[in-house]
Amino acid sequence: MSERLQVLILSGHMTREHDNEHRSFRQHNVWLTQLLEDTGRFRVRVIEDPRGLGTEVIDRYDVVIVIFEGRDGYFDKAVGFGEETDAALLRFVHEHGKGMVWFHGSAAQEDDWGYPEEYNVMRGAKLSQKTSLRPRPWGEAQLDTAEPRHPITEGISARWTVTGDDILTGVEVYEGTRVLLTTFDDLESYEKAPVWPMSHYPVNIPEGDKARMYGVDTDQPLAWINEYGAGRSFTITIGHDIDTFRRIEFIRLFPRGVEWAATGEVTLQGPDRRGERRFLPWPYYNGEG
Repeated sequence: MSERLQVLILSGHMTREHDNEHRSFRQHNVWLTQLLEDTGRFRVRVIEDPRGLGTEVIDRYDVVIVIFEGRDGYFDKAVGFGEETDAALLRFVHEHGKGMVWFHGSAAQEDDWGYPEEYNVMRGAKLSQKTSLRPRPWGEAQLDTAEPRHPITEGISARWTVTGDDILTGVEVYEGTRVLLTTFDDLESYEKAPVWPMSHYPVNIPEGDKARMYGVDTDQPLAWINEYGAGRSFTITIGHDIDTFRRIEFIRLFPRGVEWAATGEVTLQGPDRRGERRFLPWPYYNGEG
């Protein structure tokens, strides 16, 4: 096994959707830490409320994972990381050749939230109300692993499902971005939903016509990668609840995406559940890769 990569999770300041008595962003921190460290490839540290964090901390790591919304309510304006942390993170990737991972809702950043446009350039995509960013109606979602394959997705099922996740669509992908995972965003699912959109989640519906929403009736990206300067960015917007974390495809995909962001290469082969290993608890790596 190669030398362990140092991972920093920047977390905290989440909406009630991810910070309530039944589901907490701290659970995401724990699940991601366990999943990554169980491979034997990573050592993870977590910082809550990283606003004002500087290079003296960030530069100690190989890859940063963002689980931070910067707001308490969906209709609130996010606070952002602050100029010092923004500059440190952009330099960390662009100049130092390190990696950034944008997890779930943290990838959504409106123009007036105080985040620099360079984060969208780094991600290779824009997620905002202007592009009709939206969660699809709740239920089972069919996901497609994009072709041609990348080492991150090698061996993952061509088609798989998740249930009860927040499937975010209405993503504007920039030129040069490589999409790894998609879902078909069919108009019919919106038209048949008993109530959509939900009152707690603002959605831009042009002229009140759902058929005019950006990206509807097309394959919409759920995971993608992008090179930014000397470094790399991996974005994955699924991962709302434990059901997704237990999917063998996610268990294989996420650590590989983090490793690629940190190094530009993929060495992880995925979990092995054969023989006596079938008795291992989630997430099935157990430090052996």
